Amino acid sequence: MHTASAHRTSGYFADACPEACLAEHLPPPFRRGLGGGTGLRGTRPQCIATRGFTLIELLVVVAVIAILAGMLMPVFARASLRARVTTVHSDLRQIGMAIEMYEQDCGGLPPVRSCCTGSAQWDYYEMPRELVSMRYLGTSRMHDPFNPTRGEDGQPGRAYKYVAVGWGYSAGNPAYFTMWIPRDYPRCEEDAIMYYKYDGRTYAYDKGKTYPGDPPISWAVWSVGPSGDPGLEETGNRMLPVPRRQWYPHNRGGVIARFSDGGKSP
Repeated sequence: MHTASAHRTSGYFADACPEACLAEHLPPPFRRGLGGGTGLRGTRPQCIATRGFTLIELLVVVAVIAILAGMLMPVFARASLRARVTTVHSDLRQIGMAIEMYEQDCGGLPPVRSCCTGSAQWDYYEMPRELVSMRYLGTSRMHDPFNPTRGEDGQPGRAYKYVAVGWGYSAGNPAYFTMWIPRDYPRCEEDAIMYYKYDGRTYAYDKGKTYPGDPPISWAVWSVGPSGDPGLEETGNRMLPVPRRQWYPHNRGGVIARFSDGGKSP
């Protein structure tokens, strides 16, 4: 009887005053106001106001981003340039190996090809076509990433350059080609001597004097470098590509070169 009565009494108070039961299960802050007309039943949802960014704050953020981008862009540019220089050195090494294999198989160096017109439309000191046609080299290893000059076919991009003390073709006609090589090679810091072949013999031309002499290197391959193609006339005036003062990065407008003895620019 007591238990049932208590149960009914408990149920009565629960039905009659649900706020009293609810208050027992709420944290203290929410108990205040229950039963006073301003409790949970009397409360209304309140909107929390959010504040957006002001124009000045947005401008400050944009300025900070611009400053960071300005600081990082030169770093990325130098890294990209260094990666291309590394690629060029790898390509020139492969080309050098192909020239050596050609020389061993054919008993001589591949011919040099150039054009004396001075027009940018026609290539000069172009890479030997025989290296590709005889499958010593793939065409992917022929393109110079620093030389976007358009060729006679109108397409952008030129191959690496090649010169040797020996024979070749000038504007399609058989000819002999020369090389300027510093007298202190491999240091390559002194004045250059011009080596050439004539009637089966090799000669040196040094300060107006000609005498028989074998060059310290027989060929060179090179990239025009980050500054781009200087052109045939400027290439001759600068005695490219062997003198050290014409190498990149010693000279920001210099070339990236490799020689027959395995020597190379930095």
